[in-house]
Amino acid sequence: MPLWLVIGGIASGKSIWAEQFIEDKLKHDEVEYIATVDESLISPDDWTWHEKIKEHRRRRPKSWTVWHDADNPIRRILTLPPTHSVLWDGVGPYISHYLSRPERSERLGGNKSHNSQDTGNLVHSPNENWEERLFDISRRQADTVIVSEETGMGLMPIDPDMYDFVHTLGKFNQIASHYATGVIFIVAGIPLWIKGGPQ
Repeated sequence: MPLWLVIGGIASGKSIWAEQFIEDKLKHDEVEYIATVDESLISPDDWTWHEKIKEHRRRRPKSWTVWHDADNPIRRILTLPPTHSVLWDGVGPYISHYLSRPERSERLGGNKSHNSQDTGNLVHSPNENWEERLFDISRRQADTVIVSEETGMGLMPIDPDMYDFVHTLGKFNQIASHYATGVIFIVAGIPLWIKGGPQ
C-alpha cells in the first residue's frame, strides 16, 4: 500500500489535514498514531505547546492507538503489523530530538559508528539508512502517512547546529518523496498535490 508524505510550514494545517486524509479519504477507522514530540522536554510554563498537544489529543478518534516515540519512530513503524495503517506526526521533532542529544559525537556525514543492522542512529548516514527504511515502509501492506516540515524557501543565516537540522530534514523529505505515492504540500490548510493526485 502507498506511502504518503504530507509537508508544510509551522501552523499550516498539515497535521489536521493528514488526520482527515487517513480517516476520511483512505477510510481507516483504526490507526496507529505515532507522536514524536518529547513532552518531557516541554516547560510546564509553555502554555502554547501544552494547548497544542491538548488540541491534537481532542482531535484523535478513540479508536486510534497512540504511540509516543521521540527516539525511533521509523523502527516503531517497521515493528507494527504491516496490515495496520500508520500516521506519523512528525519528522521535525524527531530529528530535533536526536540532534540535541548530548551523547551525539558525530556530525552529519560522519563515519558510521553503529552496526548496519541497527535502526537507531539513522541521522548519521541518512542516504544509506533512510533509503532502506523508507523503502521498507513503502512496501507495507497498509497505508502509511508521514507528516513533515518544509525546511525553507531560501537562504537563511544559520549556525552549524541549525544547518544540521535543516540539511537532515531536507534530505529526509527528498528520500521520502521518492518512495511516496503521493506528496501533498499544505499551505494555509489547502492541499497542493506535488506528486500523485487527489484520492
